Amino acid sequence: MLAFDPTIPPAGRLARLGVVVDATPTPTRARGLARLCDRAGIDIVWLGGVGSTAGHPLDWAEVRVDLESVWGNLERARLGISLPDRESFLRVDDQAAAPAEVCLTGRFGTLDRSLLAGGQRDVGDPDRPRRSALVRDLAELADWLALVDDIVLPGWLFSDLETAADEVRAECAESGRDPTTLGVGVLVPVSIGRTNAEAVARAEMDPDFARFGHPGETGIFGTLEECQDRVIALAHAGVTDLRCILPGTPDVHDVIAQLTAITVGSIAVLRPGALRSAAPAPPDGWGGRPPKPLDQRVSDGSRRR
Repeated sequence: MLAFDPTIPPAGRLARLGVVVDATPTPTRARGLARLCDRAGIDIVWLGGVGSTAGHPLDWAEVRVDLESVWGNLERARLGISLPDRESFLRVDDQAAAPAEVCLTGRFGTLDRSLLAGGQRDVGDPDRPRRSALVRDLAELADWLALVDDIVLPGWLFSDLETAADEVRAECAESGRDPTTLGVGVLVPVSIGRTNAEAVARAEMDPDFARFGHPGETGIFGTLEECQDRVIALAHAGVTDLRCILPGTPDVHDVIAQLTAITVGSIAVLRPGALRSAAPAPPDGWGGRPPKPLDQRVSDGSRRR
């Protein structure tokens, strides 16, 4: 039986916390962000924008430069790399300076099974990088279940990530694979502020950030408490891995600091697929705020409060 290595939340966290860093525009900024993430306690830094242009073989000499540049700024955080084509994704463990984890972001297409032969390390090899794949359509999920440890759902393509996570586990079980051997991650834009207005301002300051949609609809958005409530809902649905895209603002260090707080908690009391328990009633005579109404943007069946 194949041995997989799914992502699980570290102790004291609702999900593993990762930040996506784009190496393309300014490598110096990418190194600085990686260093900030590492010192703030982020679990993994995902490096994107590496390699050559689409349609051309990946230039591993160039990739190694990017990897080693960022790796030199990490002391405790893991390093992941996003790759656009399946050939590079499947052969990454043949390369020197291979990252700890690798994610395929391009479309699956037609897989040449011969790529898995020869020097390709087996799924159960403990020395290979952990593999994950960004899934754009759950119809292609079955093709990936024999190859990856984690499935990643982009927030801008799945309007209800909690329901999508349920469907991923159900498809995994139907395929004959134990759902506990599959990690479920989400790739989401995140904007946090001490007030809602600050979160809005940060999201609007970066024009590139807008291409993912408003984080209130496609990701994690709002005050610290609102963002933590969203993460609790995702963890309750069985999401084990958060991959966060942050707005490129001058005060991004403050966003990173708040980001580490939203995952604090324990999954010991959460059961994927179960409805969340109601909040306890306030003490008798309590004169505080009235109960918070349901968010109208939440789709039917969501487990968010």
